[in-house]
Amino acid sequence: MTAADAPGDAVETAIGWMVRLHSGSATPQERQACERWQQERAENAQAWAAVNHVSQQLKSLPRALAHGTLAMAPPPRRRTVLKGALVLGGIGTLGLAASPEGGWPALAADHRTGVGQRERVTLADGSTLDLNTATALDVRLDARERCVTLHRGEVLVACAADPGARPFLMQTAEGTVHATQARFVVRQLAGRTSVQALAGGLEVSPHAPTRDGRATTRLDAGQRWDFDAQGTGPVVAADASADAWTDGVLVARDMRLSTLAAELARYRRGWIRCESAIASLRISGVFPVDDLDRVVAALQRTLPVRVRALTPWWVTLGPR
Repeated sequence: MTAADAPGDAVETAIGWMVRLHSGSATPQERQACERWQQERAENAQAWAAVNHVSQQLKSLPRALAHGTLAMAPPPRRRTVLKGALVLGGIGTLGLAASPEGGWPALAADHRTGVGQRERVTLADGSTLDLNTATALDVRLDARERCVTLHRGEVLVACAADPGARPFLMQTAEGTVHATQARFVVRQLAGRTSVQALAGGLEVSPHAPTRDGRATTRLDAGQRWDFDAQGTGPVVAADASADAWTDGVLVARDMRLSTLAAELARYRRGWIRCESAIASLRISGVFPVDDLDRVVAALQRTLPVRVRALTPWWVTLGPR
């Protein structure tokens, strides 16, 4: 049994359980709940066994890769299993740099992380900001409001309740997120902002009214909105693992290999390029982001992928 043979939904759930149980904060009750889930259906047990089997294939990776099980889940239709782990789709290409942007405001920001770094900042009001790789932001707390300006990168916000009822504002290039007591992730993309509400509600205001005339959009827990300055973009379900990077892992669920390469590239200086012949491989897995050379080597050992490194800063993934 491989992860490609197990039902896709069960594999995704198994990956979610693995992230939680290896997060370092799992409770005995959660471990028991995972065991009960495995016993509920045969497909659940099969998916859990498949994910753990692939984990054993990667046991030569560092102990930090207890977080980093690689499990490949198939798309729901028409699949061709390669080495029991991958599904080959169509054609695509992508080459991305992890070089940070944001200009002078980012360089002069109150709080910054370099490529591959993460940092937690605790504000005077008790709120916390977890900065992901290559992130820069400014903080302003005054008598009227609490304001954070995100210049680049990604941040997990745990907004504390304020005795003075001051609103909490997160400003990006495309708009402003309004919160009172909430937990949410904001990422500055190229020309767009991504907001994911994890707990509590948010009001999001693009710089210009949305096309239907609304000045703000409400996001409840479990919702995500990727929008531009005009408020273009649908509200969708949030990624259940939107904050997994705070534990040093990247969770992929039926993700294109090219997209995975782009996400991994955010955590290292240089380029990770994925050739078109393998760009549309669909991948599910949990990947540590603190030792990407070993992750790339594991991809090459486990998958029909060949890695070419022209320099330590230029890595190409191609077909074997």
